Amino acid sequence: MSILKNFLNNLQTHVIAVFSLLLFLSFAAVGLAFNLTVNRYVTTSAASALAEARAKDLALPYISSQGWVMRTLGGDGRILISEVNTFIWHDDTSYSPHREAIVSALRTTLPMGADYPMADGRLRVDGHVFFVLLCDYDVLTVYYLDATNSLHFMAVVNRLLLLLVTLTWVFSMIIAVFLADSMVRPLRLLRDSVKKIGSGDFSPTDLHFRNEEFEELNQSLNQTARQLAGYDNDQKIFFQNVSHELRTPLMAIKSYAEGIKHGVMPINRSADTILDATDRLTEMVNDILYISRMDSLTPPIMENENLCAIAKERVKYQSQVAKNRGIIINFVHDDEPIMIQCAKRSIDRAVDNLISNAIRYAKQDITIECYAIGSRAILRVTDDGEGFDKEALPYVFERFYKGKNGLAGIGLSMVKSIIDQHKGIATAENGNEKGAVLTISLPRVK
Repeated sequence: MSILKNFLNNLQTHVIAVFSLLLFLSFAAVGLAFNLTVNRYVTTSAASALAEARAKDLALPYISSQGWVMRTLGGDGRILISEVNTFIWHDDTSYSPHREAIVSALRTTLPMGADYPMADGRLRVDGHVFFVLLCDYDVLTVYYLDATNSLHFMAVVNRLLLLLVTLTWVFSMIIAVFLADSMVRPLRLLRDSVKKIGSGDFSPTDLHFRNEEFEELNQSLNQTARQLAGYDNDQKIFFQNVSHELRTPLMAIKSYAEGIKHGVMPINRSADTILDATDRLTEMVNDILYISRMDSLTPPIMENENLCAIAKERVKYQSQVAKNRGIIINFVHDDEPIMIQCAKRSIDRAVDNLISNAIRYAKQDITIECYAIGSRAILRVTDDGEGFDKEALPYVFERFYKGKNGLAGIGLSMVKSIIDQHKGIATAENGNEKGAVLTISLPRVK
């Protein structure tokens, strides 16, 4: 049962079955149309010939009440039929081909002694097919026409058509098998490629297909495999870096806790170190959780927000941290709202990370500018620190990149991911005099 089910669900079987059905219906329609047309032609031509013979007899002079002057009328050659013959039903002395057989057949069809109206029809007698016309004048007169040759010709053509259909069907099925196989074989190869990707092997295949659609699908699968390979590699590196970065504050917490336990570390100093390490650990865990949510395929809900208002709110939130470090934040912005379409919590976090990064490396001053240029909303954060190393500039937005005298982290990489998610641009550069300049550019909503 399962074998039959698999057979019926097979694409190649479906293609062959549908092709066979369409071929059968086409030939059946052609055969039916041919037979109907020829049969109608023969019937119409025979009726016309019989009617013509009867009309000619009606034009002859009347002889007696015993009958009519009878004669044989030749056919006009329009179809492969015999000439029209006539005989008087009760005239036993007249001779006409097939007379006796036709009379015998008609006696079984027509009741004796009945009033015979004019009638026409087809009669099969002695292997012949006749078209018969009965006319009841003073005596019953029979007109008949032998159409055996014509119908035999139609039968021969039908047999030739059947032979042609059989041969055509056989060759068509051979073509259909090759055609179906040419469709199914690439699908099977692509199926194997998908299975390989599903098993964790992301190496691109070297398959090539002549059909454009299969080749495009193959290239798409290879591109998907490369993207998954990159994503898998990023995940491995990410977790390696996470484990390494988490180990540092954890080891500090453990070391100072053991020092307190054994009485070799001052309690207050150890407590401060443990609290700092815990804060750092909490911050990293929150960043990691946020990145895991951000990397999901679910798009954020976008709303129209004022970028300057967001920046002003985040400056106020970070002002105490900056004050504790002796840093002044200067916020310069346009008076008019600069509207963007964004997920506010994401932009809040991106701006927070920009300000936190500036506070970490600034000496005294941080300048935050919010303005619009054409269709773009710009937020620029400038600090008066040492700036970026030239070698580090291409990598500042990479996760866990550690520059010279810098701290490894994911803050700026998170900014880049958030801005990319909002179809914006994040850039990093050094100022003209000193310090680092981080800029984000987002599409503006008018």
